[in-house]
Amino acid sequence: MPDFKPGIYEDLDYPAYAAITVDGQRAWRSHDLTSLIKCPYTWKNAKPFNESPALLEGRVQHTVFLEHHKFDDEFAIEPEHINRRTKIGKEEYEDWASGLNGRTPCKQGLYDICMERREVLADFIPRPEHKVELTLVFEFCGQPCKGKLDWYSGTDIWDLKTCRDASPRGFKNAVNSFRYYQQAAFYMAAAEYLDIPCDKFYFLAQEKAHPFPFGVYTLTEEAVQYGHAKNQQALEIGLRCERTNDYRPFDNGLITEFNLSDLW
Repeated sequence: MPDFKPGIYEDLDYPAYAAITVDGQRAWRSHDLTSLIKCPYTWKNAKPFNESPALLEGRVQHTVFLEHHKFDDEFAIEPEHINRRTKIGKEEYEDWASGLNGRTPCKQGLYDICMERREVLADFIPRPEHKVELTLVFEFCGQPCKGKLDWYSGTDIWDLKTCRDASPRGFKNAVNSFRYYQQAAFYMAAAEYLDIPCDKFYFLAQEKAHPFPFGVYTLTEEAVQYGHAKNQQALEIGLRCERTNDYRPFDNGLITEFNLSDLW
């Protein structure tokens, strides 16, 4: 895979995106920075990518919502009549799987529920003039970075989130827990570097369970600036860890004493 230059790239699949380097250097992702700020040890020792059921569901949901016309190119619905617990069933499934040609198996039930969620969000489905699944390669604090945004409306960046609780209170907790303020700041910084007009970063949060309620959220400038500062701090941590080969967890493994006021 050749080096990439800073810019905007369309139609990059995940393997191509994962392999992006800039001048032979790694390109930092938003996920790297949110993980480093929490625990360098966990970031360093993360297992190689292995698609869990939750990750598969997220990938199917994004494809169904953002690029439904590409579903059959990326996934194949598993035949429901095959009983894989029997010898004959295993053989039938292996025969079916031999024709996948790189596509990912997907259960009919998962596809159906993703379609139901899509129908609830019909008013938000990206329009033809919107750009979806754009890859951004840029510099942040002098370091190469990359990101893959869900869709760009021409004035704003949108990100689809499936969650347990899409209420204001519930999603506020998710923003804190998963450090979505860092993600928003990361992509806003990418847009600024690449001269992409971007007024706001929006989260379209939808609950996983029926009837799939949803909410739309954004962050104040103050919250984005906080995320920006945390990204700078995380990048400094990552560079220091790589330079010293020291990835000790949580405040360098020192003992932390809690006051009573810290607990409530």
